[in-house]
Amino acid sequence: MAAKSNIEWTGASWTPIRARNLRTGKVGWHCEHATTGCEFCYAEDLNKWVGTGFAFKPGHRKDIEIFLDDEMLLAPLRWKKSRKIFVCSMTDLFADFVEDDWLHKIVAIMGACEDRGLGHTFQVLTKRPARMLQWMRQHGSKAWNGGRIGPEAWPARNLWAGVSCERQQEADERIPLLLQTPAAVRFISAEPLLGPIDLHKMPFTSGDPRHHFDALTGQALLYGEGINGNPDMTIRMEKPTFAKLDWVIVGGESGPHARPFHLTWAESLIDQCETAGVACFVKQLGACAISDGYPMHYADRKGGDWDEWPDALRVRQFPEAEPTRVTDGSVTQPASPSHDPDKTRHES
Repeated sequence: MAAKSNIEWTGASWTPIRARNLRTGKVGWHCEHATTGCEFCYAEDLNKWVGTGFAFKPGHRKDIEIFLDDEMLLAPLRWKKSRKIFVCSMTDLFADFVEDDWLHKIVAIMGACEDRGLGHTFQVLTKRPARMLQWMRQHGSKAWNGGRIGPEAWPARNLWAGVSCERQQEADERIPLLLQTPAAVRFISAEPLLGPIDLHKMPFTSGDPRHHFDALTGQALLYGEGINGNPDMTIRMEKPTFAKLDWVIVGGESGPHARPFHLTWAESLIDQCETAGVACFVKQLGACAISDGYPMHYADRKGGDWDEWPDALRVRQFPEAEPTRVTDGSVTQPASPSHDPDKTRHES
């Protein structure tokens, strides 16, 4: 889908990976559920309504042809006004049914847009960070720079990489992989947010359960029983050691089956970001917002009307793109501060 987007944190959606119903010929999209956050997928509902007619299930691969839409692929080159572009909003760019050659062509278009000075920013959001990390390390630079006439550059300053994190479990699994991925901006979408998330204590792959890092500052941590005989003591490195998150998007679930979204979960993420100087963007409160144990009722069924929100949740900030380079498997040069909280806290 190449069209103006109603998603508040982006400007346009662009999904050149399409699917065709082999029986009816109807063209839509295909994806497959990854975790519980996919359970009530808006893209799946739209595909059943106006697309192929199928749910996003692996069993439907036999019923469809998945293909790269060449006309859709070139759409960003025709958009003369610069915009933020949500890449593959109707599917997952790094799903296993997406061919490497398609990925190469899609990233090459991003490089071509940079070469032409179009000013687009491409926002890639995935639930499959392992493949994103592997592909971006092995092929990203070649794909982005391959057709350009300008000087080689990597990471691409117009490429933002993100992962969906609906609970602590997904955050722990996906954020460490994201922070090893070369990108101008690394972000998470905690939407639908289905539980509290602590971004200050991410598991580190050392094998020692005491080893953690702070995803908002890049600082390595030692935490837990046995540190200097003090079970509550945390040892924090003075200087950032790892890459960090540049942006956190928060939102509640919409639709008739929306699951609870406790406002305290969102408030915690806002506070974590503000303390660390990381941009935060509250998208919507969803259809089942909970405050002090009671459901909140809004005129807007998605809880998307800013004027109906508590003041503490009226936060819509954007990051500044400052590329950080992966120097080995995980350690990077830390980015500079991503925003001025006083300047952007109530930017709409």
